[in-house]
Amino acid sequence: MQDRSKVKNDEITMLVVVSACAHLGVLEVGRWIHAYIDRNRMWTSLNLEIVLVNMYVKCGDIEISSLLFRGMKEKDVRVWSVMISGLAIHGLGKEALGLFYEMESIGINPDFVTLTAVLSACSHSGLVNEGLKLLDRMQIDYLVEPTIEHYDCIVDLLGRAGRLKEALGLIQRIPLKPNVALWGALLVACRVHKDVDMGEKVAKEMFELDPHHAGAHVFLSNVYASYKRWELVEEVRNSMKDQKVRKHPGSSLIELGGIVHEFVTGDSSHPDSQKIYLMLDEFRRIRRMKEHQSFSGQMLFDIEEEEDKEACLSQHSEKLAVAFGLIKTKPGFQLRIVKNLRICEDCHSLMKMVSEFFKHNVIVRNRSRFHHFRNGDCSCKEHW
Repeated sequence: MQDRSKVKNDEITMLVVVSACAHLGVLEVGRWIHAYIDRNRMWTSLNLEIVLVNMYVKCGDIEISSLLFRGMKEKDVRVWSVMISGLAIHGLGKEALGLFYEMESIGINPDFVTLTAVLSACSHSGLVNEGLKLLDRMQIDYLVEPTIEHYDCIVDLLGRAGRLKEALGLIQRIPLKPNVALWGALLVACRVHKDVDMGEKVAKEMFELDPHHAGAHVFLSNVYASYKRWELVEEVRNSMKDQKVRKHPGSSLIELGGIVHEFVTGDSSHPDSQKIYLMLDEFRRIRRMKEHQSFSGQMLFDIEEEEDKEACLSQHSEKLAVAFGLIKTKPGFQLRIVKNLRICEDCHSLMKMVSEFFKHNVIVRNRSRFHHFRNGDCSCKEHW
């Protein structure tokens, strides 16, 4: 449009392009677009300001998004919701609650989107009592009827805290029909807290709603694998084959020099694949040197040789992306990775090692939150 057309960009163009940057998590391109808006002295409407705040949130720069938010002369409930949600997915639950109370104090009433964001903040940060109190207040103080999304946040909140029976009880007594997402939040908690019996029951509930739900099959298989019940893992695998259920493949994006590079698990199509796999070998060497045990119990199927399990784990898409980032940048460069699925425990552990050993801060955005890895630690504080 810039190179071949005389048509001028307008607010609609910028709204679409900035939203695209947010979706992909491409911070460098997003910064360039923001600078383009300023350089051309384009009028920034409230809508454009909101998508810019959201873009920086989704690209992992919560500091800049906060500065933009504070600099806005006009704020409606939408931008407050975006900022609260942003703090939530970055694991800043207390800050999100503080912003929510600030919004209340100036007389802006929250809507169902705002309340979903606040409950999500409580869930990601382990603020159980605050989340339960907010659910009780919704109808009385805010005149908002809880939706399935609100109950989903509470089930997730209780599940993360290990209060599985309470989460199950909530699902059974809510006035709405539980959906796959609601049961799925509890299934994840069953796997994390190794409650196989409840996990089996929850998976069956999900199969009743959606027999072809790949997530239910995969999580159930992972629960069995963590207990080395390989015959049941094989049973789930055969069921998936018979029903032609396919797991959505893992993929990760990393942006370097304004170019987006995409990797899928086991990918060898990238021009730098040889160097990437040499870096993966280096990862394994460092981890063994540090006597680190990889989380090979997460593998879905029984692989007899331990080295084969480690090889499969080492080729997850986010590992390929971070390896590529390391060979292309100098120490101290901040790597930003966007993953389409939940990051696994082994990859989470490796990112901490990378941030410590290679002196790179790493930011990973998965489908539900951000993980900021710095000096061997993660912002999630293992609450994910």
